[in-house]
Amino acid sequence: MVVGLLVAGCFAPQPPRFDDGESVPEEASRVPLPVRPGPDGTWALNAPAARLLGQGRTLVRLNDDTEKGGWRLALPAEFTLTSHQPGAAHSALGGGRQVVLVGGREGRRGPSAIAGLDPEQGLLIWRHALPPGSQVFLLESSSVVLTAVCRPGSCRLTGWDALSGGLQWTHAVSGAVRVVCQADVPATADARSGDNCAAYLATPDRVGTVDPDDGGLHWQAGLRPPDGTVDRIIRDNDRVIMATAPAKGSCRATVLAGGVISGDGDRGWRYRFVWDQPQAPRDAHTGCRWDRTLPLTVGFHMVLPDVKGALVVDPYFGTLRPSRRLAPGEYLVTDGTRNEIIRAPGRTDRLLDAGADQLVRPHGLSPAARSVTGNFWQDGRRLLLLDHRGNTLWRGTSDCQAFRHADQSFGGPLTYCDGNALVTLRPVHKD
Repeated sequence: MVVGLLVAGCFAPQPPRFDDGESVPEEASRVPLPVRPGPDGTWALNAPAARLLGQGRTLVRLNDDTEKGGWRLALPAEFTLTSHQPGAAHSALGGGRQVVLVGGREGRRGPSAIAGLDPEQGLLIWRHALPPGSQVFLLESSSVVLTAVCRPGSCRLTGWDALSGGLQWTHAVSGAVRVVCQADVPATADARSGDNCAAYLATPDRVGTVDPDDGGLHWQAGLRPPDGTVDRIIRDNDRVIMATAPAKGSCRATVLAGGVISGDGDRGWRYRFVWDQPQAPRDAHTGCRWDRTLPLTVGFHMVLPDVKGALVVDPYFGTLRPSRRLAPGEYLVTDGTRNEIIRAPGRTDRLLDAGADQLVRPHGLSPAARSVTGNFWQDGRRLLLLDHRGNTLWRGTSDCQAFRHADQSFGGPLTYCDGNALVTLRPVHKD
């Protein structure tokens, strides 16, 4: 009997998923579109876990099947939501129980204030004005908002409770210090960069992190930054990878990895190169083709944008394994899957590591196509659900960028815009 029960459990019907190749969509909800997305089809704030959508001066919480009702909030002009860059003026940080809005004012560069949102009541419950030159970060795995004001000889760090707005701690750090947020963090539901930040302090001699609980500084032993301005820091398991901004005129930059304390990876590697990103416009200050919002981590690799051709590097093994150089003008992208796709203007996309007959994407989709969730693709306005053979199980159109839901499960529900309606689809077994 026990064996029979175990076997029955192993072969019990599995719940429907869009990536099982058989399930089809069913409308779970259809409501009037509460707030229109921006020109690119996405919202400045899209937090499915809290059912929040925000764009411009409108912030809404959607109704659901629980007792938690929806609401609509008209934001003050200072906290208009237009930026997708977390911590920039007119952006939002967090989701769920903690949402912090970052304000901006006309004629002033950078954030002007921060304000806390009560996501249950739809009210701004606290506000703090910020001095000019402030940076704002939501510290990783905590409810602490870090504000930093750095001058040539010092940096003042302040920690605020994201829920109450209360002052947690403040510290002054002397010397030439930059506060750098961990880059290349996982994407949100609308494929934008995540907003939880492991904040690093970078000086000419050392690199450290900020403790969310008390603001204490923890300097990384034996890790010295490369020469130049550390502009980006990436964490890969137990190693810290630092990238300098390209030097004005020469565009020379350095990427350095260190801090490895375990395993058989490269204990520390360094590459020097002339920065040139084919897909980026020329930066007005440096004169280099450089865009700090473009990730250096693509799939399982790092891409160092060298003018001679991008170097594709394994961040764990570093110099212990040969790097691969792409042809000048080529760069790596992803389509919402783990695919690492080589792209260049006027050339056919191809996979980084695959045979010539392996498809980059299903037939009939353009290079702009992105995977929303398992087997569900968006190509411009077209939405397509495909089976494992590439046959179309369902098709539709969306007037915004469709997104999957808070659990981030590949193959689960997704939401899209059908004209003036916001529609959620869930997978069901085909009859």
